Amino acid sequence: MQPQQLRNQAGPRRKLRRPNCACARQTPSIVVALHSTSRQLYRSHARAPMDSAPTFASLGLRLPVATVTAPAAGRRAVTTTTAAAAVPPSGSAGASGGGVSPPPAEIEATCLRCVISAISGAIADDISDVLLSLGAQSVVVQEHRPEGAPEQEIFDDGVSKLWDVCDIVAHFPLEADVDSCLALLEDAMREAAMLQPDSAGLVYTTSPVANESWVEQIKASYVPLQITQDMWIIPEWSEPLDLTATNITLQPGVAFGTGEHPTTRMCLRELRVLADAGRLRRASVCDYGTGSGVLAIAALKYGAASAVGTDIDLLAVKAAQRNGALNGYEPPAFTALQCGAGIDDPEPIAAAAAAASGSSSGSGSSSSTATTPTFDLVVANILRGPLVELQGRLSGYVKPGGLLMLSGILYEQAAEIQAAYGGDFQDFVVKTDQQWAVITAVKKRR
Repeated sequence: MQPQQLRNQAGPRRKLRRPNCACARQTPSIVVALHSTSRQLYRSHARAPMDSAPTFASLGLRLPVATVTAPAAGRRAVTTTTAAAAVPPSGSAGASGGGVSPPPAEIEATCLRCVISAISGAIADDISDVLLSLGAQSVVVQEHRPEGAPEQEIFDDGVSKLWDVCDIVAHFPLEADVDSCLALLEDAMREAAMLQPDSAGLVYTTSPVANESWVEQIKASYVPLQITQDMWIIPEWSEPLDLTATNITLQPGVAFGTGEHPTTRMCLRELRVLADAGRLRRASVCDYGTGSGVLAIAALKYGAASAVGTDIDLLAVKAAQRNGALNGYEPPAFTALQCGAGIDDPEPIAAAAAAASGSSSGSGSSSSTATTPTFDLVVANILRGPLVELQGRLSGYVKPGGLLMLSGILYEQAAEIQAAYGGDFQDFVVKTDQQWAVITAVKKRR
């Protein structure tokens, strides 16, 4: 079997590390090197490790205002703040980095962002852990991709991997001395043979993160999105552009499923096809891996009598229930609930399905028992692995003669999914959008 490609549907692929996992995976060599070179930093700053140190936000303190001055010729920029501790230079670079223009004369900053460029993926995790131990509040590893270069494919062969070349983005407290931290990191890397003794050092830039109106920035990044000729996804702060269309109001950015990803768009379009064929009228629907709830809400908009959504993420469950309310669907018409991640976790839908069945009637109503809820349509826009693992559960949710819609997979994975579900389903149809696929099938009548 060929290894399967991993994709992050939510956007650019990144790996986030936080202080609670600091030093969890350091290699012994760099740990020893760090221990031998970091004592001076901790003595000079007299700071506790970031795992236990309070932050400005947790203490409810007003963040200091950083004033940035341009550097003198041949010297790094110097940044001072109203707090007693000094902050590192803004727009500075390591020994191998080029000069960066200083920011405006005065900005209000919340923290410091340090971007280390072109790090080998083989050591990116270890460097991330060291940065966390040196006081970084968070570390993100992302692909180092020059402008215009293609995305590097990552394959799932059972081994966790990063890209060949990575960028590491670390955020430090405003008072941190990032240059000293990076100098210690370079010393530790040289001692651990991760840097050559005569190398120029790490290439990095440091800049303050301005205290901006993030809410307004988020709002500006989400605008009404047209899915089909008569379907729109509308952010809750926007007005519909076409009042006669099927408008789905969402609070975007909280959970996956804003209509921007091809798999979500394909599922929404397939729901429209089913509605045109009359298959959603008075139907009961299960949206397994509901995210924002957009697929369940769309089915309800197209005539379904009831919908149940599940997700492993409690925040997604809350977001889906709120989005349902924004569109006029409260329980029992639409119920969102949390489920476990694997087949060994308890069956999550029985109670919710029983509640939902009270709002539906006729041949399309959901018939459920305490242990085996069934639906006219089951939609699962998740990933290949869970689709295969949950085959028995998802197949069992579909009534005989009912419909199954599966997505979140690449086109080359479609054959594997069809094989996994072929014993219970027939009339498979595969449609694609870019490299992604959606599969629909009909449950066999025994």
